Amino acid sequence: MRKNNNEVSLTDKNLDRLAEFLNQEMKKPMLSAQIPDGAHLFYGSYNDQAMTQDNLRLASKTLLGMTLSYVEDAPLVMIFESKDGNQMIIDLSDETEKAKIRSFIENFQKQRQREIVNKINKLVPA
Repeated sequence: MRKNNNEVSLTDKNLDRLAEFLNQEMKKPMLSAQIPDGAHLFYGSYNDQAMTQDNLRLASKTLLGMTLSYVEDAPLVMIFESKDGNQMIIDLSDETEKAKIRSFIENFQKQRQREIVNKINKLVPA
């Protein structure tokens, strides 16, 4: 499967940020203790809003995938670089958001089921 330039660029940016983060944490650990084991990591930066938005979209897709059970359930964490260059950890795996997605999926399934039952009932003579 071939990726478009935007996906490659985002992947490259994320790998660069990961390398920088790991190097920084190896020299002076500050944030790694705040990241849960097995977390899905996303990067954000005050100075790169496009990358931040792309990663937030990717986090949303990951959350949906976890809800549908095709992505491993794990915390979603953003390492965000603020205007002054400091980094902070932001928890993106809010239980409220997970509940909203589960509710949406359940409602969608119920609606589709009703639509299919209605189609079948129209096809079957009374």
